[in-house]
Amino acid sequence: MSQTIYARVPDAVKEAADAYASAQGMTLASAVADLLDRGLQAAADARSVSELERRAAELASEVGTLRQRDLTISSAYQALAQRTSQPVGACPQCGKEVSGYDLLVTGRCPHDRCGTSLTPLLARSDEARAESKGGLDDGEFKMLLGALGLALGIAYLSQHAGGAIGGG
Repeated sequence: MSQTIYARVPDAVKEAADAYASAQGMTLASAVADLLDRGLQAAADARSVSELERRAAELASEVGTLRQRDLTISSAYQALAQRTSQPVGACPQCGKEVSGYDLLVTGRCPHDRCGTSLTPLLARSDEARAESKGGLDDGEFKMLLGALGLALGIAYLSQHAGGAIGGG
C-alpha cells in the first residue's frame, strides 16, 4: 500500500532530489520516497549512534586507565625484581650470600649442596647477625616485607586485569 504526501520544499531540496533521482536512474517520486525512508531511519538510529559514541568514549577512557595501570605495575615489578635480587645476608649454614628472593620466596639457600632453610635470618638478634655477617635489621626486614606485599599486590592485579602485565 502506498500513500501520497504533498509538501512544499525549498528549491535547493528539490534540485538535490532531482539530481539524486537522475544519478540513481529513478523517478522523482521514487527518489523522494527513498530519501525520506533513509532520513527517517537515520533519525531513528541517531539515539543508538549517540549511545555507541558515548560507549566508545568510555572504552577509550578505560583503555587509557588500563595502560596507565599497566605502566605502574610494570615499574613496580621492575623495582621489586631489582630489590629482591640484591644480597640481604649470608646463609647460616654455608655462609654464602643470599638474596631477598632466596629469603622471601624460596626460603632456602640457593647454593649447591646446601639448601639450608633461611628462616633463622628473619628472627636473629642483632648480636647473632653481627657474628654471622648476615641477616636483616628491623628496617631491612620491613622493607623486604613491603616488597613481598607489593609482589603479592602485583600478582593479584595481574590476575584480575586479565594478565595485563607483559601484554598477556
